[in-house]
Amino acid sequence: MNSGTQKLKASSTDEEKKKFLKKFQNIKDLPSLPVIVAKVNQMLDNPYTTIDSLSAVIEKDQAIVFKMLRLVNSAFFGFREKISNTNEAAIILGLDAIRNIVISLSTFNTLNRISSKNPCDIFKIKDFWNHSVGVAVLSKYLADKNRIGDPEKCFVAGLLHDMGKLILAYYFTDDFKKILDLAKKEDLLFREAEEKAMPGGHHEIGYYISQKWDIPTHLANTIYSHHSMQIGSSTYEDSLIVNTADGIINSYYVDFLNNNTRPGTIAYRYFDKKARERMQPWIESSSKWFPEVEQLINEARKLFLEK
Repeated sequence: MNSGTQKLKASSTDEEKKKFLKKFQNIKDLPSLPVIVAKVNQMLDNPYTTIDSLSAVIEKDQAIVFKMLRLVNSAFFGFREKISNTNEAAIILGLDAIRNIVISLSTFNTLNRISSKNPCDIFKIKDFWNHSVGVAVLSKYLADKNRIGDPEKCFVAGLLHDMGKLILAYYFTDDFKKILDLAKKEDLLFREAEEKAMPGGHHEIGYYISQKWDIPTHLANTIYSHHSMQIGSSTYEDSLIVNTADGIINSYYVDFLNNNTRPGTIAYRYFDKKARERMQPWIESSSKWFPEVEQLINEARKLFLEK
């Protein structure tokens, strides 16, 4: 009797989750990513693609090229000599890194288009990007320093890890407000409140939209598992890094969705247990090394947020 009840509850939850995610399938005015993303992905799946042919495709989108060169010439990458064109960037960084930059900039632009077309007073887009860029930069830094995960992929996953929240806020504002109200009333983190209020979470929404936009599977899976990673999975290390970065950024700055936090104090409730165990020395010593990363974060925020 009890096991039957448990099965019934499990299937009921699965059905609720399917219905929940189907709402996002039915968004009529959800924009697509620029054609350049699909083209770059397609070319990099072909082992015969050359740097010259890839550069020729990217350079058709001069807005992307402009931001890409600003990014790679910033203190964030730390190259001594200026990189003046896409060819040089691809030679120095590698084709995979160029793909990650194109995905980052294109998705950033697309999400901004969503926010500009769909007003939402309770979601501050600048605060969202300040948080996301901070997590992206810190993810790359931690991956580099610890030799855990892929630094470039961690950067992209860090930048996009919370995009499910943006989609929820702008297309299903009532649901989003319900979560915020519950979080404030019961002093919960956003993810804790959404677990109580909805059959699905922002990580699942982000994963679903990533698939819809043909973002590479590894990145989509990291977005999905950034709050709950599985040891042995192909994205375990990247997810662990993004979760750690997310927790530190939320601890050092005001959590943009929870005004009850105290900036500058490590709040362990933000971290997955596995991240706390693996990254504990870095989390506990963060006050010593974080000022160095903060300079890089401020530089990257200027690059992404200033027009």
